[in-house]
Amino acid sequence: MAEDLQKVVGQRLKLLRQEKQLTQEQMSEKLNLSTSAYCKIEYGETDLTLSRLNQIAETLEMSAVELLNKIDGSVYNITHSSIVGIGCNNNNTANMQSNEDLRELVKANSRLVDMLSRQMETLEDKLKDKGV
Repeated sequence: MAEDLQKVVGQRLKLLRQEKQLTQEQMSEKLNLSTSAYCKIEYGETDLTLSRLNQIAETLEMSAVELLNKIDGSVYNITHSSIVGIGCNNNNTANMQSNEDLRELVKANSRLVDMLSRQMETLEDKLKDKGV
């Protein structure tokens, strides 16, 4: 399940990068990463830290909280459409379990994003207090 979240986050970061008309090479340079290391982020092969998410947000010219909100909306839409799509199968017992698993994933992801948002706000407040 964590890999699925990483892939969704990576896909959303790719779309946001493309909206800013940046190449993977440009992003990697701005983040002081190799192009292959940045590609692994977009492919969902890298587990992102808060520091790296903050760097990506700055590169995309938005706050970390705004970035997390954009990622959160994408995660919700993808998992919600998966829940709706599963209901079309005939195997009701398996579908009910799959639906419940997906609901739990959505809840866990929402809690994670809420926690990360609070941490980012706290870090931003500390930076403001330091005059950075």
